[in-house]
Amino acid sequence: MATTTARTPADLRPRPHHRGLLVDHDGTLVDSQLVNYLALRDALAPVGLTLDQDWFDQRTGVSTGELVAALAAERGVEVPVATVTAARNRAYLARVHEVEELAPVADLVRATRGSHRAALATGGQAVTVLPTLEALGLLPLLDAVVTRDDVRAGKPSPEIFLLAARRLALDPARCLVLEDSDEGLEAARVAGIDAVDVRPLRAAHRRSSR
Repeated sequence: MATTTARTPADLRPRPHHRGLLVDHDGTLVDSQLVNYLALRDALAPVGLTLDQDWFDQRTGVSTGELVAALAAERGVEVPVATVTAARNRAYLARVHEVEELAPVADLVRATRGSHRAALATGGQAVTVLPTLEALGLLPLLDAVVTRDDVRAGKPSPEIFLLAARRLALDPARCLVLEDSDEGLEAARVAGIDAVDVRPLRAAHRRSSR
């Protein structure tokens, strides 16, 4: 298992033994970081919690429910996690038109459509992930979609990636993970799957899109 860093689109290319792509959603296939932050910030306000963007940005691989629970524990308060998560989802869907694809990753999935199977493997919930994929026209590029709803534990647990590989009917060792978070890269490592960290490439793409 190897982890590499993508600094150019060429660094994303799968190696000859790879037959499947396991692609994270937020921050990897789509650039949704700001929309996710604003949605959760607005959902937390009615329960009296403020959300620091730097704190949020350091936990991009964690699901909404786990983020809310962690923030509540850190602040020493009780928060209705399910209620806040539902409010966050509604706020996100109201802004889904603001989400854009991350072109280098989306273009790779398109370019390898005939030679590699592709699965989304995300800690997000289907209620927001699927509408995003549909809004951006990305759903037809995927052979499988695995979300936090499908597994017992989110990243850094390897469950999401292992289930995604099974749904592609591929040995995990024949897959390549594309990720943007420490939690996701750790999940790939534990699963024994090669991975590419797309964060430098994402940062470059954002600068060029301004």
